[in-house]
Amino acid sequence: MKKFFSIDLTAIIQKTILSAKRFSVSVLLIAGFACLLFVKINAWEKNILYQLYIFFSLGSIISVAATLYLENLVGDLKRHIITVFITLLWTIYCLFLPSDDEFVGADKIIEISVIGSTAFLSIFFISFLKKDSDDAFWNFTTQTIFQLGLAVCFGGIIFVGLYMTIWSVTLLFGINYFFAKLYGNLAIFCFVLFSPLYFLANIPDKISKYDKKIALNKTSKILNLYILTPLATIYAAILYVYLLKIIIAWQLPNGNVSYLVSSLMFVGLFIIISIYPARFSLQRYFGLLMLPLLLLMSIGITRRFDDYGITIARCYILLLNLWFYGICVYIFMTKARRIKWIFISFAAIVLLVSIGPWSVSNVTKHILIAQVKKYENFDKIDVKDKEKIENKKKYLREKYGKTGVSDIDVKESEIKYVETNFSVYNSALYNKVQNIEDFNNFVSVSTYEGDTDKNVLRSIENERLVIKIISENRSFSISLQEMIQDIRVNKKNKHIYLENQFFQGDDYLFLILHVVGAYYEKSDGVSFRIFDGYLFYK
Repeated sequence: MKKFFSIDLTAIIQKTILSAKRFSVSVLLIAGFACLLFVKINAWEKNILYQLYIFFSLGSIISVAATLYLENLVGDLKRHIITVFITLLWTIYCLFLPSDDEFVGADKIIEISVIGSTAFLSIFFISFLKKDSDDAFWNFTTQTIFQLGLAVCFGGIIFVGLYMTIWSVTLLFGINYFFAKLYGNLAIFCFVLFSPLYFLANIPDKISKYDKKIALNKTSKILNLYILTPLATIYAAILYVYLLKIIIAWQLPNGNVSYLVSSLMFVGLFIIISIYPARFSLQRYFGLLMLPLLLLMSIGITRRFDDYGITIARCYILLLNLWFYGICVYIFMTKARRIKWIFISFAAIVLLVSIGPWSVSNVTKHILIAQVKKYENFDKIDVKDKEKIENKKKYLREKYGKTGVSDIDVKESEIKYVETNFSVYNSALYNKVQNIEDFNNFVSVSTYEGDTDKNVLRSIENERLVIKIISENRSFSISLQEMIQDIRVNKKNKHIYLENQFFQGDDYLFLILHVVGAYYEKSDGVSFRIFDGYLFYK
C-alpha cells in the first residue's frame, strides 16, 4: 500500500547537489546577494556600494544564461572556467560604474536594466541558438516559466506561513523587540534564497530540455482561445472603429494610441506563443490584421515627436513600432511556426540600441543638446520657444545630470568668489556683472529642479514676493509691481518670462536667473511654475 504522503529526502538532497554542481557560480552569486541584503537590513554596514547589488543580482542571471548555453557545447570543467571568466568581465563592468556620490544618468540606468532584462530573457532561448527545434524550445520555455511561477508561489507560501507564526507570537507574548527585523530577514530567505535556488533545481536538464514531445495544456487552451482571444478581438474592433473615425474626420490620432496598439500586439503574440502546438492556420493572419493599427501607431508617435520633441521613451516606442512591423511580416511568412525568433530578435534589438555610443539615450542627449545650442541668441525667440528650450534643458539635467550637460548650463566656475566674501557674480552666459561686495550671505531660491532648500520659503503676500530664511528668522520682500514691469507678457497665451534680472534693497540683492509662469488678467496677478534665483544679503 502506497503512503498517502511521503517526502523522499534522498531525492531532494540529490537534486540539490546536482543543481549546485550545474549552476555553481550562480548559486554563489545568489548567496552573496542574500548576504548583502542580510547585512543591509540588520544595519551591520549601512554604506554598501550599490555596484555590489548590481554585480551579485544581475551576475547570477548572466551566469545562469551562460551555463545553459555552454552545458551542451563543452565539458563541465570548461563550462565552469568560461562562466567564471564571464563573471570576471561582469565584475570589470561593475567597477567602472559611477560611484555612490556621482549622478547615475538615464543612459547608465537603461544600460544596466537592459543587460539584466536581456540576460533573463535569454535563459529561455539561449540553449536553442544552435538547435533548430521550435517544439523543444516551446516545451522548455513553458516548463521553465511554470517552474519560475511555482518557485515564487512556494516562496510566498513559506513567507506567509512563517510570518503568521511570528506575528502570533509577538501578538500573544508581546516580544516585539526580538522580532523587529525578523520579517525582513524572512523575506530575504524566502524570495532571495529559497525561490531562486528552487527554480534552478527544477530547470530542465541538458538532456530533457531538448524533448520535442509537447502537448497543449487544457487550461492554457481555454485561457487563450476562449478568454483572451475574444477579449483581444473586441479590443481590436474598438481600435478599428477609432481608425475609421480618424479617416472620416481626417485628423491626427491621439498620441496615446501607441500604448493601446502595443498592448494589443503583445497580447496577440502571447496567444500565438501559448497555443503554438495547436498550429491554427489563422495565427499567421494576425500580422496582417495588425498592420493598419501599426500604421495608426506610427502616426501617433510622429505626432508626439512633433508636439513635444524627442525623448528616450518616445525613441523606444518608435523602435518598438518598427519591430512590430517586422514581426507581423515574419509571422505571416513563417505561418507562426518559428516562434523562438520573436524572443531572440526582441532581446537582440533592445540590447543593440541600448549599449554603446549609438544607444538611444546617447543619441537623444546629443540631439537635444544640438537643439538647445541652435538658439544662441536666446532673447530673440518668442516666449513659447523659450519655454520649450528650458523644458529640454530640464529634461537633460534630470536624465543626464548637470555634469552631462555642463556645456549648455551656467557652470559653477562662472560664480566667482574673492577671499572671504562673495564679491562679484559674473555670468558669462549673459555678459552681465553686478558688484555684491557689501553682502556676506548667500542662499539659493529655486524650485526649478524640485530640490528647493527647506530652509528657504518663497510666497506671495500683499502683492509682494516674500523670501523667508527659517533658520535665521529673516524675511526679504520685493514688490510684484516692480517685478511685473520687467516681465514680458505674451498677450495671447498669458505666459510670463523673466531672466537675469537684479532687484536690490537696503540689505539684500536678489538675482533672478529664470522665471516662467502665468499672468491672470482679471485679477492682475501672477503665478510662478519655474523659479530660479539667488539671494545675497547682509
